[in-house]
Amino acid sequence: MSLKNYFERVFKNLSALENKMQTGFRFSQSEINEMISSARNENLQFFESLARMPELTAFDVSYLLSSVSLSMEKIEILKKASSLYKEDEFKAQGQTFSDFVFRIGANIDNLNMENLEVFKDLVQCKNELYDFSKALQNPIKCKQTRKKELQFAFQNVFIE
Repeated sequence: MSLKNYFERVFKNLSALENKMQTGFRFSQSEINEMISSARNENLQFFESLARMPELTAFDVSYLLSSVSLSMEKIEILKKASSLYKEDEFKAQGQTFSDFVFRIGANIDNLNMENLEVFKDLVQCKNELYDFSKALQNPIKCKQTRKKELQFAFQNVFIE
């Protein structure tokens, strides 16, 4: 067998093997390259964890990798917070899942498993705020129900 035939056979087998491989990855190679190029170096280790979350788009993953300081605890909080998103509840206010992810990213340092419900309530309010740090630092104060007392604008009512 000549050297040329040997290399042709090797390349043919390699291309056949490459065609048989199933990566199952939902992002294209160009999207992956873009996400990795814009990511913080310390966040690269969390790329696979974020990519396995089916509700996150390439844009969401790229935002989280480039703009948020991540840790395993924050990834778990992100997973739990993502599960709280119900499209029918948020769509009425015109909020998409990406809006929800941006708000998670803006508040991730103040989020924990205990205050996620308060966070969800804050996000559901129709507002343009992204930073809920004061409310999330003391969630009990925000969760208190206020008593509604009837009050009148005048003291005496005269009836003729």
